[in-house]
Amino acid sequence: MNVAVVCGTAVCTVRGDTLPDARFLLIERARPDGTLTGDYLVALDAVGSRSGDLVMYAQGSSCRWTFETEDQPIDTLIVGIIDAIDGDQGSIYRE
Repeated sequence: MNVAVVCGTAVCTVRGDTLPDARFLLIERARPDGTLTGDYLVALDAVGSRSGDLVMYAQGSSCRWTFETEDQPIDTLIVGIIDAIDGDQGSIYRE
């Protein structure tokens, strides 16, 4: 899994009809402590995340292993909203 922060929405007026209710978000890659890296991706939102949320995302063929995305052309999928990250030294991130 990877970590990113939701920073916007990607709106498409013309797109394929295989995912008619799909919601695509602009995410910025982040380190586990929430520090942003400056690298952006567009991801399908599977969990109802909002702007500013720290999220987990998957990339590649594993994005097509859900019932909703099976055999769909999805490369990046938001799979969770992070509430906290704890490490050996204690709390790394808290919402």
